[in-house]
Amino acid sequence: MTKRIVFLVFSLFMIRLACAQSDELNELTVDRPGIAESPFTVAPGMYQFETGFDYYKRNTGNIYFLPVTLFRTGLSKNAELRVSVKNIQDNTTSGKLRGISPFTIGIKTHIIEQSGWIPETDILANIIVPVGRSDLQPGQLGHDMLLLFQNDFSPKTALNYNVGLVWDGFSSSSIFTSSVCFNYLPTDRLGLFIEYFDFIRKKGTEEHGIDGGITYRIDTHVQLDFSSGISRVSSQTNFFISSGFTIRLVKKTM
Repeated sequence: MTKRIVFLVFSLFMIRLACAQSDELNELTVDRPGIAESPFTVAPGMYQFETGFDYYKRNTGNIYFLPVTLFRTGLSKNAELRVSVKNIQDNTTSGKLRGISPFTIGIKTHIIEQSGWIPETDILANIIVPVGRSDLQPGQLGHDMLLLFQNDFSPKTALNYNVGLVWDGFSSSSIFTSSVCFNYLPTDRLGLFIEYFDFIRKKGTEEHGIDGGITYRIDTHVQLDFSSGISRVSSQTNFFISSGFTIRLVKKTM
């Protein structure tokens, strides 16, 4: 039933994409680093690559994402296509898993403009697609659905927050996830953030964490980032750091 709902939502999104197209240049809106996604989409005619290198320290070993990459491109003024994948080296088990993660393919669509205390609002729907057969791949298709919000308090401060459910394909139970991120822009190029996040399984473990970081926009189409944080899973403390960059390419019009 849940898969049917997700595919129905995707169909509704595709109908909405028939709305008027726009080639207007928008601001560089980036969904890395950190957990919370922003409620803004990439404009049509733009191709955005967000990539980074993540390191996670667990009590049983280390995990590396070398790299993690998200590709975004505008489908209409209010919607974008997203494809993401990670190259994983997991040393937390005796087998030392290595390989790529499942592909995540999704659509983010903008539905509400901020008005007073009503937040900027988007819906993000993803399908998680196994690639080959390995312990890194789920046994079936997964999917998730997130609501993305943001309230701007001033030109320099904003709060973005997410809530949603994830079915990762490894089990039939869902994972509830939420995040709250405070953003501060001391200059036009420099950004700072701190956030709380959690992942709570209906049956099983819970993860709660905080992280923070910095972004620096080199020019209109290039941004660098660095972040770090901690989380608690089953009374164990985990540490992670991430560093990466975003590049946006703009299609030239004749």
